[in-house]
Amino acid sequence: MNKTEKIFSIILFFMFSFSFSQEIIIKGKVTDNQNRGIESASVLILDNNDETIAYSFSDEKGYYNLNFDKKGISGMVTLKVSSLDHTPKEIKINQESAILKDVVLEDKIETIKEIILDGKKVKINQDTTSIKVASFGNKTEQTVEDILKKLPGIEVLNDGSIKAHGKKIKKLLVEGEDLLDINYKLLSKNLDSKVLDEVQIIDNFEDNPILKKLNNSDKVAINLKLKKGLKNVWFGNVTLGSGVLSENRWKESLNLGLLKKKIKLFYFGDYNNLGEKATDLITTNVLENNQFGNDRFEYKTKSLYSIANNEPQFFSKTQSIFNNAFLNSLSFTSKLKENLSLRGVVYLTYDKQKQNSFSETVFNIENNNPISYTENNFYNNRKTLASAELELKYYPNDKNYLTNLFIFKDNPNKTSDDLIFNSDNINQSSKSKNSSFYNHFNHTYELSSNKVINNYFYFGSDRVNEKTNIFSPLLNSFLDVNSDSNLLQTASNNILYSGIKTKLITKLKRLDITNSLQAEYNSELFNNKLISDNGFLSTDYNNHVKLNQFKVISDNSIRFNFSKTFDITGNISLQNINYNYNDIHKNIFLINPSIYLNIKKTKLGSFTLSYSENSTLPEINQLTNDYQLTDYRSFSRGVNYQTPLKNTIASFAYYIYIDDKRFSINTNLFYLKSKSILNTESIITNDFSFNSLQQTFGGESYNFNFSFTNYIRKLNISSRIETNNIWNSNPVNVNSNNFSMSKGYTNKIKYSATTYFKIPVNFDFGFSYNYNQIIFNDIKNTNITKDLFLNVNYKISKTLLAESNNSLYFIFSQKYSFNNLVLSYNPIDSKLSYRLVFNNILNEKEYIYTTLNNYTNFKSKIQLVQRYLLASVKYRF
Repeated sequence: MNKTEKIFSIILFFMFSFSFSQEIIIKGKVTDNQNRGIESASVLILDNNDETIAYSFSDEKGYYNLNFDKKGISGMVTLKVSSLDHTPKEIKINQESAILKDVVLEDKIETIKEIILDGKKVKINQDTTSIKVASFGNKTEQTVEDILKKLPGIEVLNDGSIKAHGKKIKKLLVEGEDLLDINYKLLSKNLDSKVLDEVQIIDNFEDNPILKKLNNSDKVAINLKLKKGLKNVWFGNVTLGSGVLSENRWKESLNLGLLKKKIKLFYFGDYNNLGEKATDLITTNVLENNQFGNDRFEYKTKSLYSIANNEPQFFSKTQSIFNNAFLNSLSFTSKLKENLSLRGVVYLTYDKQKQNSFSETVFNIENNNPISYTENNFYNNRKTLASAELELKYYPNDKNYLTNLFIFKDNPNKTSDDLIFNSDNINQSSKSKNSSFYNHFNHTYELSSNKVINNYFYFGSDRVNEKTNIFSPLLNSFLDVNSDSNLLQTASNNILYSGIKTKLITKLKRLDITNSLQAEYNSELFNNKLISDNGFLSTDYNNHVKLNQFKVISDNSIRFNFSKTFDITGNISLQNINYNYNDIHKNIFLINPSIYLNIKKTKLGSFTLSYSENSTLPEINQLTNDYQLTDYRSFSRGVNYQTPLKNTIASFAYYIYIDDKRFSINTNLFYLKSKSILNTESIITNDFSFNSLQQTFGGESYNFNFSFTNYIRKLNISSRIETNNIWNSNPVNVNSNNFSMSKGYTNKIKYSATTYFKIPVNFDFGFSYNYNQIIFNDIKNTNITKDLFLNVNYKISKTLLAESNNSLYFIFSQKYSFNNLVLSYNPIDSKLSYRLVFNNILNEKEYIYTTLNNYTNFKSKIQLVQRYLLASVKYRF
């Protein structure tokens, strides 16, 4: 037996040695004083020191089942049963092999604590914070996302993902049901805000009922409670909108919802050319390794040829994106039986984008000898993303829970770009076909009251095939082909993988222990070939890489709970990888340790301190031996494997959320030290760039974020200030024999405020300041941008509301102003409502922005969406 086999034998013995001990079984039924079963009652077994030794919940009919190890526990134990709206009860019982104990709970006269702040209702009950949305909106909100942006404790990021209490949410539920899984942006960006009554933030969320008994989760979810009267009936709305001035604009949408006991269903359809992208609502893949919960592995192929759209990120998409978007999605969840449910999602998204731009790129490599070029781009893209997913959940008894999730996606993409590079005409067009499927099967089994085993079997495939045509006189000259020749590059990247992971989770008084063993095999193939009209070119521009990996991984975590608010977690991941690519065979052993210190939910807030070391291996696109054409003027090639890539990460986080007072502080400091990385050696000429990977020492970076939110009661103003600071240094090699350090600093400051005056007029206002600095080879470049915004909403009458949105941007010596006006008419007791949107009143037509990156200064002139007036009518039913 070799050393590796001995290590895994010891781990296997350690994993399963907990399972053999004498057990006590306690079961019964929890009822109220009218003999009705109480669902989700908390049932605990306490020892003589009031330490929890077993934990469970009652099922839908009130039945519970507990078992625990008798070893080390003497005398009588305490059965403690509690439930919302009922008085808790404690019962002393003797230890016997099997105990049947029914419990009757009395109704509690005093219910949930309700905290009311100036009419703003917030209810806090243990791990659930409930917020009445009507008290925080101003009736200008159109979607659920618009409402969430204004609620305490919730943050909507620029990409539409949602944070609650400082953490990215795992689920966005509707009436307790998950309909869209990770693609919840389909719901938050489309569901009508008018149907929403309450939003619940659920801390320590766990949707696996077996794992929920161990109470180990630190996940967060949001549950949407809809208004009364929407159950058991069809509800929704139809919107029709059309441009009536200047630009031809339109928006058509249809929302349908049905909430019944056995089925919940939502349909969203939308077609518009107002700048939003439909395909951006879909998450491509998930890689999640959860120490005390379920895992999820979905692998994605690497990018091949790139055609840049120069899409601006500074302004809102309605100001600067030229796109026709189509969305069609249907999601449902149904209870086929009492213990069997089915969830399904089918969607089709389509974007047709045209984006024109003029840009200038300057490489500040030497003080008095910069290299520069200009591009005039006419970009066209057609992107389609269709998918279907089905998930079965089976809960046959209180010890078993099974789920199976299947996902299929089809993602064809067609892109073209006619551009002028300096004075040369260049044409490039690319067609790609991408399809993928993933399957996740989980079986969770409760071995005893404090031991759970989870078996996770997964497999999947992702394939992309791409054909790119390039006409470039400069490229033809460099490759020594006819000046009027077209070049064709074919490229593909295919990955197929499968694996199984067994995880044993044990709860021993103050200890939470997880031991897992994972075996995974994946096979990946990467090809690219560059040919001309006359046949094959030199093999210097062809690649064929085959990468096979067989991994055996053992993850071992232990968390010691000093108290309910203080714990420390240590984790060590041992990986044995058989790593084979082309004719090179490696057997690699990696050790990745980490440690976390948590102080949570104290009166002073929550603190987290962490440290980890990470070793990884190169990806397949980093292992190419020859050059690959990555865009019309760039060549890239990889490197042979040498040693693992390594980095060290340390972080500190502090946060406190007092939702009923709309007070929060969220700050974190993140440090990254790269010990060994794949770095790029670049050779840049006036016409081309050549990039080769080389394994070198790395750099380091510091990231500091701080945000503070506070409600000033006397002024009826809620304000937020936030800052983000990044310091980094990275080794860079460009047109040189050596690597030099490039140092950068970024500072972003933003202030925003919302008023809640008891008068018809209220305001949203704020400003932001952005500073970016790069120093390389003693050359210093600085970029500063500023912006101000003021939104005014005026309640003209009970039925008429006006909203003015105004933004002012300062970019170098340029100033840009955007002014939008929205008029809403909502007749009383009518299902119809009307809106007029006057966009870009001052008709700003273009803007110029600059970005910095190491030695590169990129300046671009972008067209803006011209002034238009959109009239729409919405019918709610």
